[in-house]
Amino acid sequence: MPYDLSRIRMKKGDTAYEQAHVSFVSCIDAMKKENRLFHREVGEKLAKKLSVSELVSQLMHSSKGIKQLGILPYNWWNECLHGVARAGTATVFPQAICMAASFSADLLFQTAEIISTEARAKFNESQRQKDYGVYKGLTMWSPNINIFRDPRWGRGQETYGEDPYLTGVLGTAFIKGLQGNDEKYIKTAACAKHFAVHSGPESERHAFNAVVSKKDMMETYLPAFKRAVTDGGVCGVMGAYNCVNGEACCASETLIKRLLRTKWGFEGYFVSDCGALTDIVSHHRLTSNPLKGAAMALNAGCDLECGKYYRLLPAVYMMHYISKETLQESAGRLLSVRSQLGMFDENCCFHKISAKHIASEENEKAAVRAAQKGIVMLENNGILPLKQNCQKILILGYNAENELAYLGNYFGTPKRFIKVTDAVKAMHADTDYCTGYCYQEKENAEMQKEALQKAADADVILLCTGLDCSMEGEEAGELLKGGGGNLGKQGDRSDLDLPYVQQTLLEKLIQTGKKTVILNFSGGCIDFGKYVNRVDAILQCWYPGAAGGQAIADILFGKCSPSGKLPVTFYKDIRDLPDFDDYSMANRTYRYFSGDVLYPFGYGLTYTHFKLTKCSIQDKTIQCTVKNTGAFASDEVLQLYVTQPQTDYQNPICSLIRIQRFSLAPNEAKDIIFNLCAQDLFSVNPDGDTVYLRGEYQFTLSDGQDILETDLHFLNGCQTKVIEKCPI
Repeated sequence: MPYDLSRIRMKKGDTAYEQAHVSFVSCIDAMKKENRLFHREVGEKLAKKLSVSELVSQLMHSSKGIKQLGILPYNWWNECLHGVARAGTATVFPQAICMAASFSADLLFQTAEIISTEARAKFNESQRQKDYGVYKGLTMWSPNINIFRDPRWGRGQETYGEDPYLTGVLGTAFIKGLQGNDEKYIKTAACAKHFAVHSGPESERHAFNAVVSKKDMMETYLPAFKRAVTDGGVCGVMGAYNCVNGEACCASETLIKRLLRTKWGFEGYFVSDCGALTDIVSHHRLTSNPLKGAAMALNAGCDLECGKYYRLLPAVYMMHYISKETLQESAGRLLSVRSQLGMFDENCCFHKISAKHIASEENEKAAVRAAQKGIVMLENNGILPLKQNCQKILILGYNAENELAYLGNYFGTPKRFIKVTDAVKAMHADTDYCTGYCYQEKENAEMQKEALQKAADADVILLCTGLDCSMEGEEAGELLKGGGGNLGKQGDRSDLDLPYVQQTLLEKLIQTGKKTVILNFSGGCIDFGKYVNRVDAILQCWYPGAAGGQAIADILFGKCSPSGKLPVTFYKDIRDLPDFDDYSMANRTYRYFSGDVLYPFGYGLTYTHFKLTKCSIQDKTIQCTVKNTGAFASDEVLQLYVTQPQTDYQNPICSLIRIQRFSLAPNEAKDIIFNLCAQDLFSVNPDGDTVYLRGEYQFTLSDGQDILETDLHFLNGCQTKVIEKCPI
C-alpha cells in the first residue's frame, strides 16, 4: 500500500495528516471497488453455469449446495440486532434502542465489530462440523433502521429511534462495523431492514397499506436507507411485510428497481421478510395466483425469499412469467455476496477467527460500557449517586430478576447474567430483595404485602418497573391482557402507562415516604408524569443486555455518570398522537409534534453540569467551547439542530444535523467545531423534491440538560432551487 499512517509522525488534525489520511482512504476505497467488481464477476460467471432448477435453489434462504462448482449448502438467515442471536452463547449487548441513546457512532461501530468477530467464529466452527443450518451463516439480517414514529409500536425497541439523521448515522456505523474494512473481503454481510415505511401496528403488518406522502417518504422514512446504501455500502436490504401506497414492499418496482438500484446504485441482494411473499396473495390480494405472486416479486428485484413461494419458480419459468436472465441476475448477486464473504477462497483471512473470541471477558466488558452510555437519567433530586454502605437498600420488582427484561428481543444465550440484584449486592452489603408484584391477582396481593413490610425497614427503595420482550416486541403475545396489564395487540401497546400492578405498588410505596428510585425496563416511552416530584429519581434502563445490571449499579453508585440521551420523545398521553395506523408525520416525533411533552428527544441528565463558554458561526462553521463546570467526570453529548426558513408548507420544527459525544473531567473544557455543508440545509417540498431554501437558517445547540444556544444564524441569499427531483 502507498500509505501507512502508523509511520507518519503527524498529529490528527494537522493538514498534512489529513491529506495523507484522505489519500489513504481513497486508496482503500479504490481497492474495495476493484474487488467488488471481481466478486461480482465471480457471482455472474457461476450463475451462468447453473440450470434453471439450480438457479432457483440459490434463491431461497436455505440454499442447496452444488458440489461440482464448489458451492456449499448455505442458510442466509442469521440475526445480530445486538449480538449474535439464536445460535448459542454470545455476548448480549444492550438492545438497539439503548445503544441509540448513546448518540455515538463510535460505540455502534465498535459493538458491530465485536459482533462480526463472534459471528465469524461461530461460522468457522459450523463449517468445520458441516453444519449449514439456520443462524449459522454470515449474512446478518440487521440493523433495523425503521423510524420509531409511534410509541405504541412494540418493535420500536429494535430501532435507533425516531430521527432519520440519528438512525442513518448509527445504522451506517453498525453496517460498517459488521462488514469490516478489509480491502478484499467483508467479515459479515449487513442487511438494512425493513424497506420501507414499516413501524406497526404489528397485528396488521401482513395486510396493511401505508399511505405516505412523497414529502414524508423522502424526509423521514427513506433517508436512513439511502445513507446505508450510499455511505454504508450495505450488502443486503430486506423488504417489509406491508404495502406502501398500494405496492407490496417485496414486489415494488418503485422501491426496489427505480429507487434502490437505479437511483441509489445499490448492488447488493434484496431479501423478503419471512413469509412476506405469501402476503402478496393471501393478505394484500395483489394477485390470487401464487405463481404470479412469486413472479411479481422476482421481476421487481427481490433476489432471495425467506419463505416458500420461490419453490414455485420452475413452474413460473415454464409459464413464461419470468426469464432465465432474471434468475441469473438474482443468483449472480447472491453468489457475489458469498464470494465477498470469502466462501470460495480457502485462504480468506477471516477463516482463522476462533471460538476463543465468543463472549470473551473483553467483549462482556464492552457490553457493560455500552449500557452505561445508553441508560438515561430522567429525574434526580440529588439522591443519586448513592453512597456505598451508608443506608439499607431494598430492591423491589419482578423485572430485577426477569431475564427477558435484560435481553430485549432477538438475543443470543448469555455466558452469564449480571442482574441488578447481583450487582447492587456486590457493591452494597445491606441490600435485600423481594419480587413485590406479579400478574396473578391472589399471588400479587401477598407479594405486595411482603414488599410493604420490607419497605418499612429500608432507607432507599429501588423499584424495577416496566415491560419485557414477551410483552412488547415483534408479534409478541398478550401476556398481560386483562387483569394484570394494559397492553395492545401482538406486542404493541394501547397506552403509555406502567402495568396496573406496578402502578398500585408504586403508589403504596410513595405513601410510605421512603426514598424511591425507579429503574425502568422498556423498549420505548413510559408515562411517568404522575410520579415526577413524587419519587426521587428515575432511570430509563431500556433492555440493557445480559450484564446490564452491572451498568445500572455503576450509575447508581457513581462509578460513572449517566450520559444517555433519549432517541425518542416521551409523550404525556397517547391521546395527543394521531391514530396508530396513520403514517403521516404530522404531529409525530420532536420534528413535528406541536404539544407539550414529558421528556423531549435528546434529553438526559448527568451527575455534572456543562457550560457553553464560547460559541460563534462564520459562514457554515460553528465553533464552540464546552466546559464541565461540576465536580463529576462525565461524557457530554452535543446536539446541533437546524430550523428552516419559513415556507408556505410545513417543514419540521427543527431537525438534528450533527452529534458529537466526548468526555470531560471536572473543570475541563473542549473546543468543538461543526463544519456544515449545503446538504445539511436541504429540505423536502410537498412534491418530494430536495430543495435549498432562500432565507435565514437558525441553529440550536443542546445537550438535553444545560446547554441551549439559539442565537446562531446563516443567511442563504440565493434563490430557492430544486437540488434533486423526487425519484419516486
